[in-house]
Amino acid sequence: MTHSSLTKDQITEFEQQGFVILKRYYNDDEVSLLQQAAFNDESLYTRAWEKKDSQGTVSKVCLWQETGDDFYSMFSRGRRLVDVCETLIGEEVYHTSTKIMMKEPFVGGAWEWHQDFGYWHRDNFMLYPKAISCMIAINKATPENGCLQVLQGSHHLGRLDHNKTGDQKGAAMEFVEEAMKYHPLVNVELEPGDVLFFHCNLLHKSNQNRSAEPRWSMISAYNAISNQPFIENEAVYYPLNRVEDDAILNW
Repeated sequence: MTHSSLTKDQITEFEQQGFVILKRYYNDDEVSLLQQAAFNDESLYTRAWEKKDSQGTVSKVCLWQETGDDFYSMFSRGRRLVDVCETLIGEEVYHTSTKIMMKEPFVGGAWEWHQDFGYWHRDNFMLYPKAISCMIAINKATPENGCLQVLQGSHHLGRLDHNKTGDQKGAAMEFVEEAMKYHPLVNVELEPGDVLFFHCNLLHKSNQNRSAEPRWSMISAYNAISNQPFIENEAVYYPLNRVEDDAILNW
């Protein structure tokens, strides 16, 4: 497998389960540079939104839409993510957002059960679930520090209704509870540099961070060009100029 290709088994896994994990997708040198950049970037804190869960505990997230020539864009513009997304969606894609999730030790809040398309559909006026997210583990993700949890295969349910829960939008829990009878719950445990690709209708959540370790990740999202918002809103289309794999280390 090259950096921008998948095996047939990995494609099948994504289609059946709604997600696929590529281990050590970024090497130690690339991950070290990402950790240094993120952990020493004070602007992430000044620009971050604070999102409360249903119990009032806060998680921080810093989000932007437009890519540039900055270091983070060497990931979100990289063929390593973009080409794989096009393989999985089956169409040309563009970048919709990148965000850095900052779940701090002991105080990092939960993210309620939701589907990304549950609010992209309404907030961003996407008609079809032709979108995908790519989660890069900046540091280790474990059940103790609030790793992502997914319901395997739940993307086959289609889009569920979403309602406000704290500062977040969560899926209708009567449907989530019924789905849990048929779709196994998987803790997405990741090592730094691992990448989770997941379908926009996959149900997922994360618990509060009760450990002494942070849980940080960078998530880039992509949408099919044919699925651009049908009503003008803040989700603006920007052309995606791809970079090669060596762009991270050569930045």
